[in-house]
Amino acid sequence: MGNGLSNYYDSNPNTEKNSQRITTIAPNYNNGEVDSTLSKQTLIPNLLEESEEKLKNKDYKSYITILKRASNLGSGLAAARLGYIYLYGLQETKSVTPNYETSAEYYFLSLKLFNLIDNKLWDMNLLLEVIDNITELYRFQFDKEIDNRLWDEGLTLLKEIDSIINETQFIKFQTHENNQIRKAIRIHILFILASTYELECNYIEAMNIYQECEKIGMTNILSANKLIKKSHTNYRLLREKLDKEIPNISPICVECNFKPKDIEEIWKLLVCSKCQRVACCSRQCLQHHIDNNHNNNS
Repeated sequence: MGNGLSNYYDSNPNTEKNSQRITTIAPNYNNGEVDSTLSKQTLIPNLLEESEEKLKNKDYKSYITILKRASNLGSGLAAARLGYIYLYGLQETKSVTPNYETSAEYYFLSLKLFNLIDNKLWDMNLLLEVIDNITELYRFQFDKEIDNRLWDEGLTLLKEIDSIINETQFIKFQTHENNQIRKAIRIHILFILASTYELECNYIEAMNIYQECEKIGMTNILSANKLIKKSHTNYRLLREKLDKEIPNISPICVECNFKPKDIEEIWKLLVCSKCQRVACCSRQCLQHHIDNNHNNNS
């Protein structure tokens, strides 16, 4: 967080703070690029400035109240700050304790606000900070079964962001520095998607996306580089797991003699539940095998 703000939080040493500017998501809300009579275009930066004063004076209750007001008016930065506060708490007061559900709601609000403006105006440092901490939520706070609603809502928002930042038109306008940040954001999002597939026991899809993380390559963002290394480890562990669990049957369709070309196609074979000695390449072949070899014997 900017201006030494993180000194007031219970910080996580493994989490990088990448955004150092006090901005709303739309830069023109702060620097007067647009001369508008809309009150929020002047009110939001004033609220953010006022919140800084409250923080310096250790008036945490007013600080949070002002941030909530700014986020309601459309400040993605205010929403991100609230997400951070509820993720790690405030060091010097017990008035706010960590609450990962509330944190997630504010971080997701920040992503929704990103999607409301022209992506050419996106603060990429702020976006990375938001995605970085959302990754922390998925890895260390969320339980997929208990937090299913939050999990799915976050995935939807992350996929929307990933789709935009992967567009040629978007990439074309990025500076070298912003492109490094863009790649780091993609790594974070893909890692979350791969982890989701792994939890759902869809190991092949998880492995494919872990590989995609690796293919993006190292960036100048430490948190993303750590996820690339973690993706490599997770891919290797899943490969070992699958190699051990390959059924001890001939990997050829017993009905049409289809021969898989690789391990991925082998895992798509359907093992007959009746005899558990043969495999088929499709439900049609499997049903034909059961009808000819099992149903007639019953």
